[in-house]
Amino acid sequence: MMNIKYRYKDDELSFIPSLTLPSNSLSFAFKRQLTPSDKFSYRYHFDTNYWSAVYKQKASKHVKWKAGYGSDERLGWASVWVGDAGGKTKEAPLKTKVQLMIKVPQNNIRNSTVVFRVKKRWDF
Repeated sequence: MMNIKYRYKDDELSFIPSLTLPSNSLSFAFKRQLTPSDKFSYRYHFDTNYWSAVYKQKASKHVKWKAGYGSDERLGWASVWVGDAGGKTKEAPLKTKVQLMIKVPQNNIRNSTVVFRVKKRWDF
């Protein structure tokens, strides 16, 4: 399997068409930096007509929230990340991020789930 990609990128926009061989599956990704703290991403797969969209916003250095929808799973979601996203490895040896996410299926809202995740990194 081989994935051929081309990336056009400037300060505010990325456009990434992609071809997967031997299945000839064509897709593209579009990413747009709306403001320094807001970003929108969209991906479309031509062979399946599946698409996904994600909106991200950095509220502060330590808080980021995301919301999105995926048509393949028919699932909308929103999440909040709390933790320092920046910094180099030597500056953040015990870096931790916490995520709280809600997933809402389009066809059955009563089957919504809440996910709690902790990402912890130890550097020795």
